Amino acid sequence: MPTMRELKKRLQSVTTTRQLAGAMRTVSTAKYSRISAQLGRTSAYAEACGSLAAELDIADLTAEKGLKAFRGAAEKTVFAPPGSRIYLLISGNRGLCGGYNHELFNFFYEEVLSEYPQAEYAVCGRMAAEYFASKGVEPIEVFEASDVPTYEEAEAIADKLYGYYAAGRAESVYFVYQGFISMMKQTPEIRRFLPAEQGDAQSEGEDSPAPSDTPIFIPDEETVRQGLMRHCLDSQMHTLLLQCAAGAQAATLMAMRSAYDNASESCQQLETAINRRRQAEVTQSVLETSADQGFDRRGN
Repeated sequence: MPTMRELKKRLQSVTTTRQLAGAMRTVSTAKYSRISAQLGRTSAYAEACGSLAAELDIADLTAEKGLKAFRGAAEKTVFAPPGSRIYLLISGNRGLCGGYNHELFNFFYEEVLSEYPQAEYAVCGRMAAEYFASKGVEPIEVFEASDVPTYEEAEAIADKLYGYYAAGRAESVYFVYQGFISMMKQTPEIRRFLPAEQGDAQSEGEDSPAPSDTPIFIPDEETVRQGLMRHCLDSQMHTLLLQCAAGAQAATLMAMRSAYDNASESCQQLETAINRRRQAEVTQSVLETSADQGFDRRGN
């Protein structure tokens, strides 16, 4: 049976844990609210950009002239080996988020790392970088994104990945991430980034209406197409990073809420045990005092 001193020491430790969990829960709630607000403003726009990117002929953008116009693209176009791929693993920046990162890494190992050992890999997130280091895998790029990703961070990642694709280093680029479904659920997913997937806006076999007027491109069609593709990729990348960040903050929020509730329950149990022990000691002291006084009266 633990002593009173051990119970008080344990109560102090659990109380500190509850305070830390409560602070992290508050921070995660604030970050999740900020990310959710941004997603609400950008999700529909990014979806429209995805449909537009699917309509653009991306093959035309791999020409030498297009490469020079694209920010951060490679200097020389080469022929991509058949079936070559680049996978970007997107994780959280820190732990204490339940099984968010662990489930993602297990999924990545089973579906990608073991199936495509010849593929090249890039990482985004400190936990993903640590995972690759533990596996002895050297990524081609290590990207950094804040807990609330900015458009500039997404732009830099999209430009670098497109540079690899446009230079012919890979035939396709994929993302591996935790798909955000709700605060309670995130599911690992694989999504193709390049080439852009065809949208479902137009039914199969349905002819597109002929434009009534020939569009005018200023300054020219190629420049406009390149600018549209860059903007579409950046918007999709930003929205995806926001979704991943929302999932990470939601997982952290739920984990810290559970930790806070468990710590509060443990504190209550320890306080009850301490009060009972203190009451038992007081009662025992009163009984011993009464017995001593009774003995003294009988002795006199």
